[in-house]
Amino acid sequence: MTDKDVDQYIRQNIVWSKLPQEIRIVLGNSQREYDKLVLEYSIKNQLRYKGNIVRYVKKNEETYYDILLKYSETHLMLYPYHLSNIVVRELRMTPFSYYVNIIANLVNAEKSYDSLPNFTAADAMRLLGIGRNQYIELMNQNRCNRKIFRKSKSLRELLPGKPVAINIEPWWLVAPGSILESDVKVLFLFNHPD
Repeated sequence: MTDKDVDQYIRQNIVWSKLPQEIRIVLGNSQREYDKLVLEYSIKNQLRYKGNIVRYVKKNEETYYDILLKYSETHLMLYPYHLSNIVVRELRMTPFSYYVNIIANLVNAEKSYDSLPNFTAADAMRLLGIGRNQYIELMNQNRCNRKIFRKSKSLRELLPGKPVAINIEPWWLVAPGSILESDVKVLFLFNHPD
C-alpha cells in the first residue's frame, strides 16, 4: 500500500469510517493523518469544497478556499478559474489581484522570472502585461527605489493598477463579482472627478 492507494480513496470521497482496514493500518489507524492527507490532496488539486470529502475535514468553506489560494500563490499555480464563482464572489480575489500578488512576491524575493511556470507566466502576461523584459525592468526599479529611498517605495505602485485591455469575445459568459458600496463610490468618483 502506498500514498497512491490512499489518494485513490480520497478521489472516491471515501470517509474514514468506510476505509478498508489495510488502508487504516497504512495510516497508523490515525483519522487525523487521513484528514491531513484529504486536505493536502484537495488543496494541491484545487478541488471544489462542495461535493468533495474535504467538507468533512474543514468545516469552514471560506477557510478552505483561503488556504487553497495561499497554497496556489506560493506554489505559483494557475489561478483557479474553475472556482472563480466562489473565489471572486466570496473572497474577492480576481485573477488580476492573484497575479499581482504572485509577481509582487517574486520581486520581493528577488526570484528570476524563469521560476514562474510557463502557463502561469502566460496568464500573468495576458492580464498584467508583464513579460520577461517588463519583469526585469520592474526588478531594477524596485532595487533602485530601495537604494535611493532607503525605505522601499511601495512595490504595488510599480505594478499595474488595472488589467490590460482585452477584447471580450461573444462566446464569453460575464458575471458580476462581489460588488460593494465602496466599489460603486470609487467608480462614481472616477467618472465624476469634480
